[in-house]
Amino acid sequence: MWESAGAGHDRDMDMEKNTTTSKQLRRTREGRMIAGVCSGAGRFLGVDPNIVRLGLAVFTIFGGAGIALYAIGWLLIPEEDAPTSIAEDLFKKAGDNPKVQDAVQKTKDAMNKNRV
Repeated sequence: MWESAGAGHDRDMDMEKNTTTSKQLRRTREGRMIAGVCSGAGRFLGVDPNIVRLGLAVFTIFGGAGIALYAIGWLLIPEEDAPTSIAEDLFKKAGDNPKVQDAVQKTKDAMNKNRV
């Protein structure tokens, strides 16, 4: 009696361990056609990347949104080994640029001036 209860408890603990691991959406290098967006999304969703590619093709044919979605994914989804995405890198570089900092400050000053 106690043995079966203990075995169930161990199984519950194993399930808790498995739920703490998180999947991360990443662009893959393996199986990529262009930038790895569809293969990364397929891996993340647990489906064949060709289904994701087909969905983007349908969005492209009916309205053109597929190309935009792919480009956004390319910018926002980091590559497998990269800690940040292309967009994050661009924002960091732009934030370090004195011209960008000056433009941001001028915008803030103009907004504060309009409030008064």
